[in-house]
Amino acid sequence: MVGGGYLGIEFASIYRAFGSQVTMFVRAASLLGREDDDIAAVAESILAGDGIEIVTGAHVTQVRDGESGATVIYDKDGQQHSVEVDAILAATGRVLATRDLGLDAAGVRTTVAGEIEADEHLRTSQPHIYAVGDVKGEAQFTTYLSLDDSRIVLDQLTGEGRRTTTDRVVVPRTLFMTPPLATVGMTEREARQAGHRVKIASQPVAEIVAMPRAYAVEETRGVMKFVIDAETDEILGAALLSIDAQEIINTVALAMRHGIKAAELRDAVYTHPSSTEAFNDILASILRADEP
Repeated sequence: MVGGGYLGIEFASIYRAFGSQVTMFVRAASLLGREDDDIAAVAESILAGDGIEIVTGAHVTQVRDGESGATVIYDKDGQQHSVEVDAILAATGRVLATRDLGLDAAGVRTTVAGEIEADEHLRTSQPHIYAVGDVKGEAQFTTYLSLDDSRIVLDQLTGEGRRTTTDRVVVPRTLFMTPPLATVGMTEREARQAGHRVKIASQPVAEIVAMPRAYAVEETRGVMKFVIDAETDEILGAALLSIDAQEIINTVALAMRHGIKAAELRDAVYTHPSSTEAFNDILASILRADEP
């Protein structure tokens, strides 16, 4: 696996679950550099615990095809290394496929990188032409943003024309490893850099008593973390590395969009046994938190 982004990690998890021996070559010094170090460390330990070999700081310089496999040549710590593999999946990112669309002839402006310029209503430099999805250069793993793009255009064509991209706030995302890592809002690092005085609620899933579903499905790996504004009790962000994280992060995002405080999420009544019950336990820990 050449690349350690979302796709690289997801497909590494998939093929390892199929029984393949998987090696990930990651150019960065660590995985998931956007996340807080504690969350990234747990995620990396889960992947390594599943038997995925993670080679960080690796710059792949060459791939040599053979009759029954290939050889990967990479530099690490100033030295050249090689490894024999059966197959290679390149997951180093994608580039926009807009250059052959004849956009210049249509009068549609693009950036130097080939991104189509569009306003908050998704109108391009030609008002009757709209741009939706990845062609605008947005994060390319967010299929649901493309879906929302279609709603904005539909509102322009058949509605009141009020819906815009600025309406999209607190958008969650999920890395589908096993268990999944779902995040929304600010990390602890980002919140502190923004000047917030924060309290942190964080617990390993295995220690969250009020989350019986994790034990029922025998998946207690992971951690849950909430970043709370110490003065307002506002939920600034969350990172959920747990069973069902891809679902329960939507509840957190909805609460954040509507100004529901951490205490309200903590004190709500949830169905049993479910993963959302974890809120009763983990958010109670902010009462004990003592963050500067």
